Amino acid sequence: MLSRLVREHNQKQQAVRRNNEQLRKEAVQAVSEVTDSLADTLNERVSTILKTQREIESEARKLSSQSVKYTKQTKQWLSMLEGFNSALKELGDVQNWAEVIEKDMREIATTLEFVHKGLLKSYFILISLEFVIKNFISFRNDRGPDDNCGNIDGIGRQ
Repeated sequence: MLSRLVREHNQKQQAVRRNNEQLRKEAVQAVSEVTDSLADTLNERVSTILKTQREIESEARKLSSQSVKYTKQTKQWLSMLEGFNSALKELGDVQNWAEVIEKDMREIATTLEFVHKGLLKSYFILISLEFVIKNFISFRNDRGPDDNCGNIDGIGRQ
């Protein structure tokens, strides 16, 4: 009977060990599956993050390239604008020069007309007469109201 009890005990222990071994294998398998599932999920997330990071870096490079391009283009526009302003200024200078030349040419043409018509002498006489009259009026104004020296008509001021 003791040997039978020992045999039964050993058989039960062996059955428990087999059962424990089976449970251990199942637990290891379940842990392995959970670990693989978690690793796959994490790998997918990491993969997505890395992909997004690469896209962001690519976009940043494109943005940097476009910024350099736009900076160059803006500098070209500024240079063109400065050239345009300079050209406008020169145009204003040319216009002023042309107006001065036109005025001088009109004066020359007028003088030539006087010479051609023989009126240059009369022109100088008129200028001289105008000068004499201006000086006379100035002289008269300088003498004062009680002085008859400057009166042409001989009548004193009252």
